[in-house]
Order: sequence, then C-alpha cells, then structure tokens
Amino acid sequence: MSIQKTNHDDFSGTLTSEEIASDRRAYHRTNTDIAVKLRRCARMMFTGGHTLDVSQGGASIELFGPREAHAGERIAIAFENVRCPVSRAARMIGARVIRVGPLSGGRQRIAVEFDSPQMGLEGLDLPVAA
Repeated sequence: MSIQKTNHDDFSGTLTSEEIASDRRAYHRTNTDIAVKLRRCARMMFTGGHTLDVSQGGASIELFGPREAHAGERIAIAFENVRCPVSRAARMIGARVIRVGPLSGGRQRIAVEFDSPQMGLEGLDLPVAA
C-alpha cells in the first residue's frame, strides 16, 4: 500500500505502509529477541513467548501455546533479564493486546500497548544482543 503525500513546498513523494505506521508510533521500536511470560488476566494463566520488537509504549510478541489471544485482552508481561530467568521473574508490566495475528502451529503474533510508558527497559537488565 502507498499513498501520495505533498507539502506546501511542492514536494511530492510516496509513503510506504511501513513509513505510515512509523509516523504513527509515539516511540522508537527496537528489534530484539527477549524471552517473556504473559499472565492472561481473564484466565489467570501463563503463556510463554518472545519479543520481536520493544518500545517504551509497547511490544510485538510471538506467543507459544494452543490458547489464542484476543484484541482488547488484558495481560501482564515479565521480561527475562540477566539477574533472573523469565520463569522466576516477578516484576510484571500491565498491558492490553491491541492487534493479533492468526494462531498457527502453536504460535501467534500479537502487538501490545503498555499501560504506561516504560522509561527504558534498562532497569530490567535485559541481555545485550551480540
């Protein structure tokens, strides 16, 4: 998908769908693979997964397991860090599922919005990618 954009300086160009999505984002996203566990608030059950990207405002996550997530669902997320494996992580960040992909092969991609901006996930001591 592309749309035309023009400005008052008679510049004409084309925006790709990726640029349009990027323009709507309030925070820069960083591609990163971090183990997570999600507490599905409605069912009080845990689901494992990993991040695809993270920002101060939210994350894209791939979930593992047979239970499908739904847009609007309330969740809490724990991120693996250098001090604690994700299975023992106690600090949970509240979030809402805003977009879901289809459940396929026991995996589902979701986008979440954190309840409040996370002023950098540095406090979690996340592992640094090589």
